[in-house]
Amino acid sequence: MMNEFTYVAVRIFVMVIGALISAYLIPYLKQLSKKEQYKNIADTVMIAVQAAEQTITESGKGKEKKAEVVAYVSKWLTDNGIMISNEQLDSLIEASVWSMKNPSVLVGDAK
Repeated sequence: MMNEFTYVAVRIFVMVIGALISAYLIPYLKQLSKKEQYKNIADTVMIAVQAAEQTITESGKGKEKKAEVVAYVSKWLTDNGIMISNEQLDSLIEASVWSMKNPSVLVGDAK
C-alpha cells in the first residue's frame, strides 16, 4: 500500500514539475534568447553602419552607404537564419545612424 502511494505521489510530483517547466521556464528561456538575438542584430547593424561611414567618406553618398549596410546585414541575417522585415531593418539602420550622430545622448534619454 505504501509503495503504491509513494509511486503515485512521485508521479504527480514529476507531472507538476513538468507542467511548471513548460509553463514558465521554457517561455522565459525563449524570451532571453530573443533578447540576445535582437542585441546581436542591433550590434551587427551598428558595426555595418560604422564601417560604411568609414569606407565611404564622400558627402552625398547616403544611399550608397545604406545600400552597403543593407546588403551586409541581409547576408548576415540569412547566414544566421534570422528573418526580420525591411521596415525593421530600416529602423535599426536609422537608429544606428542617429546614435552615431548623437553620441552624448543615451537611447533611454532621447526626447
